[in-house]
Amino acid sequence: MPFFQDSIQNEYLSLLRQWAKGIQPYIFTPADRPDLSYYGDGTNGWGVQTNQKAFAALAVLAKLDCDEGLHKIALALLRYSLESHITGSYHVTDGENVRWGHTWISVLGIERMIHGIDALWEDLSQEDLGKLREVLISESQWLYGHHPLQADPVFPNVPESNYWNGAVMIRTAFMYPDCPMAAQFLERGTAFLLNAVSVPSDQDDITRLYAGKSLADWHVGANFFESMALNHHGYMNVGYMVICVSNAAMLHFSLRKWGLPVPPAVYHNMDRLWQLIKTCLYDDGRLLRTGGDTRVRYCYCQDYLIPALNFAADALGEDIDQWERGWISTLKKEFMYNNDRSFLSKRCELFVEKSPLYYTRLESDRACCIAFSAYWRYVFHNFKVPAGTGTYAANKDFLTPLPQWNDPYHGAYFVRDRRRFASFVWLAAERPTGLCLPPDDSSLAEWQHNMTSVVYGDGITHDNVVISHGGHMLSGGFVTYGRYLAHTKGLLAEQLDEEDTVQVRLAFAALPDGHTVVTLQYADAIKTCHISEVYGLHLLVPNDVFNDFTRLYTEGDRWISIDDRYTAFSLYGDPLTLHRQEGRQIGLTHGWSNGYRYRGFLHCDEICSTKVTAPRFYEKAAPVFDFGCAVVTDVNAAKADAVRAQFRTLDVDLPLVRAVRVIGLNNRSYWFVANFSDAAALLDLPEIGPVCLDAGTAEVFEDRSDNQKS
Repeated sequence: MPFFQDSIQNEYLSLLRQWAKGIQPYIFTPADRPDLSYYGDGTNGWGVQTNQKAFAALAVLAKLDCDEGLHKIALALLRYSLESHITGSYHVTDGENVRWGHTWISVLGIERMIHGIDALWEDLSQEDLGKLREVLISESQWLYGHHPLQADPVFPNVPESNYWNGAVMIRTAFMYPDCPMAAQFLERGTAFLLNAVSVPSDQDDITRLYAGKSLADWHVGANFFESMALNHHGYMNVGYMVICVSNAAMLHFSLRKWGLPVPPAVYHNMDRLWQLIKTCLYDDGRLLRTGGDTRVRYCYCQDYLIPALNFAADALGEDIDQWERGWISTLKKEFMYNNDRSFLSKRCELFVEKSPLYYTRLESDRACCIAFSAYWRYVFHNFKVPAGTGTYAANKDFLTPLPQWNDPYHGAYFVRDRRRFASFVWLAAERPTGLCLPPDDSSLAEWQHNMTSVVYGDGITHDNVVISHGGHMLSGGFVTYGRYLAHTKGLLAEQLDEEDTVQVRLAFAALPDGHTVVTLQYADAIKTCHISEVYGLHLLVPNDVFNDFTRLYTEGDRWISIDDRYTAFSLYGDPLTLHRQEGRQIGLTHGWSNGYRYRGFLHCDEICSTKVTAPRFYEKAAPVFDFGCAVVTDVNAAKADAVRAQFRTLDVDLPLVRAVRVIGLNNRSYWFVANFSDAAALLDLPEIGPVCLDAGTAEVFEDRSDNQKS
């Protein structure tokens, strides 16, 4: 048994032991190579990486438990990976002439399995070590000679691949200094790392030196905006911010173990990036993905938060205990619910049935990441004191989460209060999306068009096309506004495959009271069109395994209270209704409606203002919905009527101008006004006076008089 254990390590090892006993149906041995095995389907690409991650998990468990049986399985998985590479003597399962390697993503699996190799290093044969050397040098040579170094905040946006490709080249240079190209690998690897978590101001930085050259001289392009926002896969992607830090963790800890120098480029902009990630973390370790997600909820990027947390502790001096323990609790809840020694079998039952590759890919991500933490806790005892970072010293100012943040490109706004998380992102994964949640219950978070209305046309897929957006931060809040088109694709008409149907004009404000969000929305048909379903407001409340399938709803006069934690109010327009979908409707984004709409990975209840579930025609310019709603944290059912009585709407003799007054929980009065028209609007607000709004904009006006009246 290991000479050092802590309770977190023990929790991880307990999960790994059970998982290892349940994976036999997914481990295969080729008939013509009984010395090799693979986990998953053994195919090129993700199949190879799935096998590599499973190897890492089993290798760590074999090492820490001194388990000879697991040791043999782990070695067989490793040898399949090495032998099926371009430099090897075997092949992947795609065909006898197919081997993996020499692509932009080939070395990702190597980096993710490296802690397994480190764990079994003393047990590897000379043949194993020789083949590993061949693979690493071959991949580094290909990257050096064939893979371009690019970076762009929009496209090509490649922060994570720049990092893992740079990491493997630096690793190879340090592991094999006798390699004739070691110096070239080190130089090129440094360039990749410095252009991974890169920002526009790097191009002007002549003060920071790396390997004798200024940062400006190394700079090729910025993958991040100066705000540290990341536009990966075409949206504001908190998850891939985590992936970048996780890859830094893999290089950092491995070099530390072997007593090798950790180049300062490893830590480039990591403290700034960590601050934004930390800002988007619940206390229980779950990511608040303000820009949403296109994939399975609480998997992949969430799993790789574990290596990122370990890195933040060891390299930046962060206290990660609460986050990691909280995430372990979430893992165990789902693990016990499955009751079959798997991490995801019930939520991902569709993948078990239709895509074993995707299912084993997700299972191996989770196993690989918890093994990562278990192993490095074994090696370094704890992560309390930063060590092994060479000349790097983190800026401690970046350990403080941001109270508010925004990024103009994505139309992203976020405020983090003691009693409220509020955000809005126009260029989100499922755009746009807003949130207003109590900050101490991560199970309430979901972002699939949340608080932004959904219109389903007659096609099989549906998305929104953002036309315009604007806004600005307030002191303790924000206001944003814009327009989007409801788009449907895959129509059953020979002459028409896709169409835009409805224009939605939306305004959204987080008031500076630390509790309240208000949204005003108006939609009309842009032509005579046929609509299948409409869900105005579309406030999502997850109701799944993570909250024990239990939600308490109390309904009153134009309000619905959720778990007595926060309350949604209808200010004008249709009253609120609670809509319960028939199955897990939150699935993969692209093409999900095509056959699997209710076989997703998370179930949500939906609170709606306007709700139309019967298909119908709308004439051109006909209103589809017109409503105002508020969500207020710390308002339970007992308080809801009193809060509702303080809301007020203003009758405005101007088309498409909407104004509501809200008394915040700080007892201050706010008017939220939206001008949805195409011309400037002048109106007289009670307690405020005359105000003018440009076309298509919105604003919050606070009554600062001493004698406010409700």
